Amino acid sequence: MLFKQLNQFALMLSTLFYIFLPGLIGGMFFGLGKIVQSDSEQTSNQVMLGCLMFQALILNVLKPAILDNAHRMFHHSLMKSKTSIIAADITLLFVSHALLWMSIVLALAMGLDKLVKAPHFVGFMITQVSMGIMLLYRPQAVVLTLVVTLALLPAALSNLTYLAWCNVVMLVSCFVGPIWLTYSPARLTVWSFWVLYGFHNAWSLAWRICINLLLVWGVAIIGAERPELLHWYTPLVGLFTLLIWSSLCIKTTKYINEHRLFWVSLKQLDALIKAQHVFIFVLYFLFWFTGVVLLSFDVFSLMILIVAPLLQWSAVTMPQRLAVCWASLSVLVYLIKVLI
Repeated sequence: MLFKQLNQFALMLSTLFYIFLPGLIGGMFFGLGKIVQSDSEQTSNQVMLGCLMFQALILNVLKPAILDNAHRMFHHSLMKSKTSIIAADITLLFVSHALLWMSIVLALAMGLDKLVKAPHFVGFMITQVSMGIMLLYRPQAVVLTLVVTLALLPAALSNLTYLAWCNVVMLVSCFVGPIWLTYSPARLTVWSFWVLYGFHNAWSLAWRICINLLLVWGVAIIGAERPELLHWYTPLVGLFTLLIWSSLCIKTTKYINEHRLFWVSLKQLDALIKAQHVFIFVLYFLFWFTGVVLLSFDVFSLMILIVAPLLQWSAVTMPQRLAVCWASLSVLVYLIKVLI
């Protein structure tokens, strides 16, 4: 429901402000340009990791459509050879891999002469392909690779060495058995209930965490390039962080409703709902604080933090109006900022 509203809201914005679309595409090419040429290899490594993480998020959303999970068994019944199915999967992956197509367009625009001088960009495109294929069949290997390569960032490796490590770790991770995180509380309480929820719905938390990290990272790069624009982008981080975590209230409220009678019988339903709001607000506050520390702090960021409980309440009581409430808050914040 939330994503349907956001799609409608995005359509309205793109219709009214379509002139900014080229700027958005240009910004994405700017990020790829940082990989090709940057003042430091460390910055290029950071941008490459950010792009690979963003790619993993997008392809994970598209994965059910690429593999056609709804009719997967039917395809296997038609084709005896797995090679044909894998070839079809990879073909659909290439068709839907927007970031790879952008890299290819940039490589063609550079020409062979300039591309030879930036071999790490060719290595990056190869890594895009290998990680995309790995995500279809060994998603755990991709997760382990991203975690290890994130830990390798402080090592200040060269671009080619960093990409080589990325692919080696990904290859080795293919042979790692499934890793299952389990949690069995000795006593079920309203707090252990939400910890269990986190373990059983890890993806719901993981994509929110990744989007938050990418958002802060992207604005930090903008701040490094154009410090005078940072104060315009800092509230944006707070607003999107608020939307991302407030939307979790919709999902968790449905989860509560599934177990409502159980908690009513224990006379702890109200305590469970309070724990839900505290749990989500704490997660929001952690990423809000991260943004404040890494970017900057102003009165508008504080204002967004103060109204966070109201948006959480809106998500629980009026989920169909969450996107509208968030959009109204965003317009109000920037209107006040412009007027002041």
